[in-house]
Amino acid sequence: MIKFGKKVTYRPLFISLFVGILVGSIFGLNISRTLGIQVGGILFVMIMLGHYLFVLPIIFNYWESNNFFIRYNDIKPLHNRLLALLLPHHTPIKAISKKDIKRVSIIGLPQRSSSLTSELILSEEGGFMYNLFLMINEPVKVRLTMNDNSIVDLDISRDYVKKPEQTLAKLHIFLKEFSYNTLNITTEVREIIDAQIKEDYDDFSKSP
Repeated sequence: MIKFGKKVTYRPLFISLFVGILVGSIFGLNISRTLGIQVGGILFVMIMLGHYLFVLPIIFNYWESNNFFIRYNDIKPLHNRLLALLLPHHTPIKAISKKDIKRVSIIGLPQRSSSLTSELILSEEGGFMYNLFLMINEPVKVRLTMNDNSIVDLDISRDYVKKPEQTLAKLHIFLKEFSYNTLNITTEVREIIDAQIKEDYDDFSKSP
């Protein structure tokens, strides 16, 4: 089984609560308890709904593939995102039979710039925000066109930002599971993937 992305966790909820309680306590202790509760509540809602509700499908884009099915987090609908934020272990999952896939494409490769695959020498928070900016503005996706012409996009931006070489290797294995006629991959994308596989093979051959 091949896995991409990350499952939804309690981190968004905990961070929103922590910031809300921390800032609310500061206002509550120094000004008034009522104001502290109001400020803390407003910050909690702003972070949960103003930030995480928007970026949830980008930073928690888990999906997996086996010989017969593809399963992915179905968190694009807003009500599913809310459920995932509050109860991550009950995140809705959808399954796709590979027999129902008519065409497989790769969206977002090659990158418009080499910045996405460069090593980030930044603080942890700065690196997170920079990576998030790249994932939003330069997304990399596997696009599945189904037999009924509906489209399912499986995001691999998070993996590609953090570990581009490993992601391309997994992508190579994933694409091998489909027939040549099913794949709608440009020559440029094939060359990017093949070049990474060759580089990995050469490194393995040179290792003692």
